[in-house]
Amino acid sequence: MGVVRYKNQSEYAFVIWISNFPDSGHPLDEQRFQVFAKTVAKYRNKRWLEYEYFENQIKAYAPHFADDSVENYWHKLREFVSFYRLGAIPTTVIDGEQRKGLYQRGVKNGKLYEVEINENEYYGRRGATAETLKHVEQDL
Repeated sequence: MGVVRYKNQSEYAFVIWISNFPDSGHPLDEQRFQVFAKTVAKYRNKRWLEYEYFENQIKAYAPHFADDSVENYWHKLREFVSFYRLGAIPTTVIDGEQRKGLYQRGVKNGKLYEVEINENEYYGRRGATAETLKHVEQDL
């Protein structure tokens, strides 16, 4: 058996997911699909979001895959990708007398962060500015 190299991480994650199909409902099956979706979002592989390409790849690896399942997984993939591409969501925090203000929470370098932001950052489309996030990077 030869060695197969996958230069494309999305393709590799897809092969991992589809080679363990059929989906038994086990959390690891769902996790493998989510890893695949996250690589599609991270590496911005737009061709996986095209239904024909997605369907052809599934049929090439798993010919017994049901047609309605292909469409369901394609919709799930699109939902996950749109979720993963979202930025951090600004939130308003009011904790009694301890603290009041506007904060942005998110994940940076695999760690949770929370940073206080001003009203312009909160009501703007992008959230915290790069200058505000520099303070987060120093703290992590």
